[in-house]
Amino acid sequence: MESRMEIIMKDKIRVAIMTLLVILLLAMAGGFWIFVGKQAQEEKAREESLAIKAMYVEIGSHGDYLFIQQDKGSERAFTSEIPEDQLYELEDGKEKVLSADKLVTGDVLKIYGDGAMLKSEPGQYPGVTRMVRLLRGEPEDAEKYQEMLEAFRPRPIYDEEEGILAP
Repeated sequence: MESRMEIIMKDKIRVAIMTLLVILLLAMAGGFWIFVGKQAQEEKAREESLAIKAMYVEIGSHGDYLFIQQDKGSERAFTSEIPEDQLYELEDGKEKVLSADKLVTGDVLKIYGDGAMLKSEPGQYPGVTRMVRLLRGEPEDAEKYQEMLEAFRPRPIYDEEEGILAP
């Protein structure tokens, strides 16, 4: 039969081991959350580094539009789908949901995505995940791109007076 002292010692050892295990578990959980937070910061920094600042420009009369890149040392035209559920505008430093029909020629947007621009004329950016309107523009803001945009304006293929038009 165990003595009362031995039983008390075994209970103290069990309590100490359980306390140590709880401390280790808490340390692991804390380390996990620190790791997750760091990963989130790195992903946010990566997302910001790939973001493109571009002007929205309507071309033609059928809702066609292009974006003109405003940063990264070039002004080039590209197309992209506007993510309806991920379109925002900055209002008092906060992002507010925006409808695509509220965009007007001259608006400047920050476009987030995977950074993979397809080499075509105009360029295509299929990996867009989110857009944020930074500035509300006016159509006059896009006038400086008039010459560049002429190459991308849809040409009519039929005219009532002349019939089918040659390309």
